[in-house]
Amino acid sequence: MSKQQSDDPTEELTAAIEANPEAFATFVRNLDTVNELVEVAELGTAAMDDEMVAELARTGSSLAELADVAADDDARRGIEALLRALGEADANGPVDRYDVWEGLRDGEFLAGVRYALSMVRSLGRAVKDR
Repeated sequence: MSKQQSDDPTEELTAAIEANPEAFATFVRNLDTVNELVEVAELGTAAMDDEMVAELARTGSSLAELADVAADDDARRGIEALLRALGEADANGPVDRYDVWEGLRDGEFLAGVRYALSMVRSLGRAVKDR
């Protein structure tokens, strides 16, 4: 059978305190923090104008579009490969013609050049189509 609730909030509060005084003491200790958070939220809400809300909505929409692109398997694999290569890269100074000539005989170098050219081509297409 359910407990009958009183219409008087004072009686309900007294009963809650008596039932669990430790929880109520914790609540009282944290009440200042809760009030400060409410004040900050109220200030933030009051400070936001329509332009800020519209800009926030545009940003959220842009982030959602970016997340959709990043969720694509090909894009994810490309980003992972780029990040791995970036982590492994070691710049030992300037590159001269000899380094490029030696690189042309290296299969990894050529694969990287092909991949970079493919990215540049795709980037150019994306920029052109905007």
